[in-house]
Amino acid sequence: MSVFELPRLVKKLPTSEKNLWHRIYAVDVLDGKLELISGMRSWVEKKFGSVEEVENQKILRVTNLITGEGALFNNLRGKRPMTYFSEQDLDSLVEKHRQNCPFCSPEDRTPEDSFGRVRGEYCITAANLTKYDGYHSLVIPREHHPLRFNEDMVGDYFRVAARWFRKVKAYTNPEGGRDMALYPFLMWNCLWPAGSSVVHGHLQLTVTPKRHYSRVEQLRQCSMKYARHYGSDYFRDLYDLYQALGLGWTEEKTRLLSILTPVKEKEVWILPPPVHANLDKLELVGRAVCRVLNRLQQQTGLQSFNVAVYLPPLAGEAIAGDWRNFPIMARLVDRGDVFNRTADFGAMELFATTVISSNPFTVAGLIRP
Repeated sequence: MSVFELPRLVKKLPTSEKNLWHRIYAVDVLDGKLELISGMRSWVEKKFGSVEEVENQKILRVTNLITGEGALFNNLRGKRPMTYFSEQDLDSLVEKHRQNCPFCSPEDRTPEDSFGRVRGEYCITAANLTKYDGYHSLVIPREHHPLRFNEDMVGDYFRVAARWFRKVKAYTNPEGGRDMALYPFLMWNCLWPAGSSVVHGHLQLTVTPKRHYSRVEQLRQCSMKYARHYGSDYFRDLYDLYQALGLGWTEEKTRLLSILTPVKEKEVWILPPPVHANLDKLELVGRAVCRVLNRLQQQTGLQSFNVAVYLPPLAGEAIAGDWRNFPIMARLVDRGDVFNRTADFGAMELFATTVISSNPFTVAGLIRP
């Protein structure tokens, strides 16, 4: 199944799901025409496989009408000429960085939070040396290699993250008061394309006061507006639509969606059961994240990725607004080959809309058991 078959697929949906589609999404098929000069035709045929396909390109534009997110799809984008760094052995490069790696000796070579460290079976926390919020720390795995992990390990990373969030809450509100809203955030940047400055794998944890980070809050506001307008839960409707399209499914008590408006390649959403969204669900989310990452490693050779976990406030819900229907949510994307000199983010992604070469239906097929 190709994402370019979406218009035909939507027409075949049952009435209820078709209504959801037209409520949430819009899709446009665009023509991109050009004329190749004679000297280019043989090179284009060798590089892209078809002169006709290059001269008469099909571009698909998908827009989420609720959140304003969008994506442009063109299969040819994945075949563009790229320049790579000469060194191609990632394992050897990772091993070189083991020498003098501070994260391999975190107790001796990393700072700790004012309330101490949290220790797990496979990891330990450390305060971030250069913070970008008042509470900003790391979960540092014992395993140096950033791509070597299993469900037990990642489940432990996320379980330790939950304990750290609780420590921040207790440290900030020692009397258990609810006068301050505290908003937690978890992220995992793997290797250089994903923005990581340290090779040794690590997750980052932040807690910010008064209001959540802008994109989390924007999604919550959109979901609340949707509920007021349609009298229905946005995330439940979104999952029902994705399930009807073959892009959503449930496994191990979590819902997974291969997203039609990805922020970057192969975006997947992971949502635990919608009832009682709290920190107790984090380990479940971590295990699901690990399964998806491992499948992408096995199927596509995943090397670099970003994971973000949206969480409701730790405290102060009474003054923070209505978070009852906002789920815990993990979002992950593939950031490509670590030896590729071409960045996957440019002005279009920063200021306009995302440009995507991967097919959400292919992504679903790769990670669905």
